[in-house]
This record gives sequence, structure tokens and C-alpha cells, in this order.
Amino acid sequence: MQINATQIREGQVLVIEGELYRVLWKMHRTPGKGNACMQTKLKHVINGRNLEKRFLSSERVERASLDTRSAQYLYPDASSFVFMDQETFEQFNLEQDALGERGAFIKEGEIYSVLFHEQLPLDLELPTSMVFEVTSAPPEVRKATASASLRPVTISNGMVIQAPAFIKTGDNIKINTDDRTYVERVKE
Repeated sequence: MQINATQIREGQVLVIEGELYRVLWKMHRTPGKGNACMQTKLKHVINGRNLEKRFLSSERVERASLDTRSAQYLYPDASSFVFMDQETFEQFNLEQDALGERGAFIKEGEIYSVLFHEQLPLDLELPTSMVFEVTSAPPEVRKATASASLRPVTISNGMVIQAPAFIKTGDNIKINTDDRTYVERVKE
């Protein structure tokens, strides 16, 4: 699928010289004289090689066509996560490097939407929020203040986030997966 260079967005997968690259960063530059361009930082989806590339605003770029399939996360492997396709029950690996820090949000047994290019798994779409148990929280300190104070708590995946003072060890809390922030306490 061909798009204008000005339509490039972070997270998209582009086909450049027959290779797949994920857009990590982009900036539209309009110099005082000369042509406007899109400056990008790209990462090869298979070997992880970085590439900085400038596209003229009028240039056409090929965006990779991606299919979405439901897959259940089974277990971690040495350098990848093992998933099972929900329709064919075939197992496949998704490299940990492809997910980066988002890999901390993957839970065993959960079902995710995995993005494929032809038969190659590239990425997964995390839900906008997920529920985790608080494994460690400092004791609540009563203060003479009306403002909400945040403090660091550790959740079941080992991540430390800022949560309100009333959150205790054993509570279930909802976390925003985009910016790793506390959303709300979940009663079960």
C-alpha cells in the first residue's frame, strides 16, 4: 500500500528496498529554503539494524500490509515469546527485541492480537489497559493534606509504578499500557 511520506506514523512498518522497517521516530521538517521532508528513525524488524532515512514530502512510501490474528501467549523462550494461533493451533515465536519494554505486559494464558506480514509475526497489539496485582507497597502514611500523593508500588510483572497512597499489597490495579501509569483500583 503506497502512502505519502507525510502520512508516516510511529509504529508503522514500511517496506524499504524490499526490507521491513518499523518507524521508531518521525519529524516533519520544513527548512527555510529547499523542500519539506520527513526525517525518520527506522529499525529493521528482523535483524534489529537501525536506519535513519529522509523522505521528501512529495515522495510515496510503501507501507507493509499487516494481518491481525488472535494468539494465546504460552511461555517465554530463550530470546522470544511463544504464542499459539487461536484458529490453526500452530505455535510461533515473537522475538523479545521486537516488543522491547512492552514485553513486561505479556501474561501467560492471555489472548493478544498479533500482527503478521505474510507468515512472519512482527508485533502484538497490547490492550490499552491491563490489571495486575500489587506485590509490594510501602505502608500508608497519614498526612495532613487534601492532595493525592503518589508513591512507588511493585506489580506482579516486576514493574514499579506510581500509585495513590491507599493502594496496598494484594490490591489489583489497572495500568495504562501506553504510558505505564495507574488508572484505577479494581475490585474483584
